Amino acid sequence: MTDFSQDFIRLGEVVEACEGRIDPGLMDAARVTLDRVGQRLSLSRDVTVIAIAGATGAGKSSIFNALTRTALAESGVRRPMTTKAMAITFGNHDTTDLLDWLQIARRHVAVGEDLSGIVLVDLADNDSIAADHREEVDRLVEVVDQFLWVVDPQKYADAVLHEGYLQRFADYGAVMTFVLNQVDKLSPTEMSDLEKDLERLLVEDGIAKPTIFSVSAMTGAGIDVLRKHLVTIASEKQAHSERLHADLIGQAKAINTQIGEEEAGSLGHSQVNVISTACMEVAGAQQISEAVRVSVAQRGASVTGLPWLAWISKFRVDPLARLHLDQFASKKSKDEVKELTRTSMVVHPVARARIDIAMRELSDDAMGRLPDQWGHMMTRIAKEKTAELSDAIDQAVVGTDLGLNQGRSWWNLVRVLQWFLFVVMLGGLGWLALNFVVVSFLGLPEFVTPMIGYLPVPTWMVLGGFVSGLILAGVSKMIIWVGAKAAATRALRNLRRSMEVIANEIVVSPMNDELHRHDEARRALKEILH
Repeated sequence: MTDFSQDFIRLGEVVEACEGRIDPGLMDAARVTLDRVGQRLSLSRDVTVIAIAGATGAGKSSIFNALTRTALAESGVRRPMTTKAMAITFGNHDTTDLLDWLQIARRHVAVGEDLSGIVLVDLADNDSIAADHREEVDRLVEVVDQFLWVVDPQKYADAVLHEGYLQRFADYGAVMTFVLNQVDKLSPTEMSDLEKDLERLLVEDGIAKPTIFSVSAMTGAGIDVLRKHLVTIASEKQAHSERLHADLIGQAKAINTQIGEEEAGSLGHSQVNVISTACMEVAGAQQISEAVRVSVAQRGASVTGLPWLAWISKFRVDPLARLHLDQFASKKSKDEVKELTRTSMVVHPVARARIDIAMRELSDDAMGRLPDQWGHMMTRIAKEKTAELSDAIDQAVVGTDLGLNQGRSWWNLVRVLQWFLFVVMLGGLGWLALNFVVVSFLGLPEFVTPMIGYLPVPTWMVLGGFVSGLILAGVSKMIIWVGAKAAATRALRNLRRSMEVIANEIVVSPMNDELHRHDEARRALKEILH
């Protein structure tokens, strides 16, 4: 793929990237150029369109006739001269579609093998007093492949030519040829001085190495040399691509003025941390962490405590249940979690303000990396994403695994052991009660009760079950207290991860996408303008 083709693609990518972010006028002009380039590439690529332009009286129509060896162009005393552009196609090329696109109605065909592959266009005077003549010149100079600018010794420095056209098309030096006509009226010294002065003016216009031919349409001097130059241009078949490439570069330069010279880079972990910290405050992460600690402690004590006191826990308010975050033994799928009711967190105004401040700081940071006009897009993104954060934070809290089911597998083992001790205690009480009934109410002999030391077995059963239960409950409570603190820390850590995810996905990533969009456009422009 040629550099021209690559630059055509790159400019299209730049326009797409910059859409809505820089001057709309520049974008419209770039789209028009891309459309024009695309159309020209589809029309007679093996033909070179060369326009002869010049001021009134410069002799461009005479040059046209001399080059084509015809008398098609009106010249001499019949003023005004060319009123509508006229084209002559050399060779067997079908240029109907091309001339239709150029909107040139006056057209001719000539055999002229030496100029085969050339469409020579005679333009109206660029300084004509008729507005429609100037408008047609302005239209065609935007689309032809090559220019022949014809000047004469009297008007070669005319401001209309230099300020109105040449300075505007200074980047098109490769597709412009300057023809100094009427040199038959000059002495060799005068002609040399005039050529040097013309070259000086053209360089001042921004045309680095102008191509200048001195001719006389009246005597034919220099015409054959000029014809050979046109033949060379046509044979190389690069005129249209050079012109179109210059169009692309011109648009790229215009856009580059609003892109800036520095890369925007990207927002990193520190910016994610700023937003996620603010999100933690809005989510009430510390409150949730404390609720986890209390809830784990309460539930652990209820499961591992004395069975006959377990009913008391039913009257305690579970802080996680109050926050709609009860995840103990939760078997809900991810889709079901998304449908959970919102948490009952009440966001403190200070926490809400912290989000606004963090977003504003992040937006200012991102805007500072971009040109002013592009930076406005960041302000819009920041406003949109701030509005999305509240629901996202709430959903993230609901969907975060607080790790409540970790480290509690031993609870049930302790519960079984507590119930066993409770049954042992009840067995001892039952044994003692049965003996009491038999002796006191039935008057029967007391059961033979084994002794261990000074106390009967059922008494040991009662005391052992009760004391062992108390000790087991106390030890378990201490271990659960440590585990509850660990659970609170784990929940806080998991919440932080969730907040980092939404900070990155909802805020930082969209901003980075915009920064990368700018940098991709800048890199593409740099490649076009290298």
